[in-house]
Amino acid sequence: MLLFCLRYIRIFARKIKPIRIDIKIVFINSYKNRMKKILFILISALCIYACTPTDYAINGTVDNEALNGTTIFLKQRIDREWITIDSAVVSDMSFTFKGVCDTAKIAYLMYEFPKGNSVRQAFVLENGKISVAVDTTGFMTFAGTKQNELLQSYQNEKNVIYTAEEKNYNAQLDTTNTEDQRKSLEEEMKGLETKEISIDKKYSTDNINTLVGNHIFMNSFYAMSVPQKDSIVSLMNDETKNVKRISEIIQDLSTEKKVAVGQPYTDFRLPTLSGDSLSLSELVGKSDYLLVDFWASWCGPCIRSLPELKKLYEQYKGTRFQIVGVSLDDNKEAWTGAIQSHNLTWNHISDLKGWKNEGARAYAVNSIPCTVLIDKEGKIIGRNLSHSEIENFLKKNDDTKE
Repeated sequence: MLLFCLRYIRIFARKIKPIRIDIKIVFINSYKNRMKKILFILISALCIYACTPTDYAINGTVDNEALNGTTIFLKQRIDREWITIDSAVVSDMSFTFKGVCDTAKIAYLMYEFPKGNSVRQAFVLENGKISVAVDTTGFMTFAGTKQNELLQSYQNEKNVIYTAEEKNYNAQLDTTNTEDQRKSLEEEMKGLETKEISIDKKYSTDNINTLVGNHIFMNSFYAMSVPQKDSIVSLMNDETKNVKRISEIIQDLSTEKKVAVGQPYTDFRLPTLSGDSLSLSELVGKSDYLLVDFWASWCGPCIRSLPELKKLYEQYKGTRFQIVGVSLDDNKEAWTGAIQSHNLTWNHISDLKGWKNEGARAYAVNSIPCTVLIDKEGKIIGRNLSHSEIENFLKKNDDTKE
């Protein structure tokens, strides 16, 4: 019996030995496979890191030989302030910037040509090779990175509109235009502005929650309607909504809804030229229509619009029409100087706080010129109307009285 048991144990031991060897082999093979995968991941990561640019090089060329010797600035805009990152001088019709960018950001190339005429264009400053070509008109074409090529596509479409708008604006300056020609040009301009807004909305929506998409929205939202802005904001994630400027826009959007067309006006009081103060409530109801004109002495489009506005005021001023100018200047001499030099005879108020002007904040003003038309009952009946549209209200009121 004992011999039988010993023989059984030897047989059993011989049977289980190969099983132990197989388990050991499987474990070793599994370990080797895991190590191969880890090694592959590490090598891949090293390759990606090695292929990722760690600095940027911006190589520029210019088509205008007269730009030789011109200083081109690389700048960033933070809280409405221009911060200079670097500068380069054009030599032999070319210029170069080199540096390291910790994270991709929107930057600008800026220069003056001719003197006093500022030229600037936005691009994505990021590590990598970026090329820029400046044509004879000053328009810049960026290439080299995907983000810059996307932004360039947008800018190309916008440039077509800008060119047409400039042509239209120059045509409107022709003093020999008939009334029909003037109205036709204004209608053409409206169509161009509508196309421009459509481009802004498309790129903002298609590239939502990206650096380029956010930049486009932050620089074009002011021309969009409240529903258009709402539709874009509804697509934003929390990270985008927390971007400082976008968060301010969202807050202003809430304010804008309170002072939209059809809503009662919001009152505010600001200092006058003499040092006294004047409120909207002291003016609303004194004439059939009150135009609140947000402007500034440094605003080119504001100054260009003054001749037509003065003509409108001279024709309808009194019980039918009044204007109050709300300046976003922060320098009293510049403010009063512009009023005197352009002979603006309507009421003027300002707290000289620039973009933080209390009246501008009350009406969510983010670009100027900006106008708000209020009727005799205190209802807002128009925002940013053309002079022809304002005149249509005035004529309508005049015809009713007759």
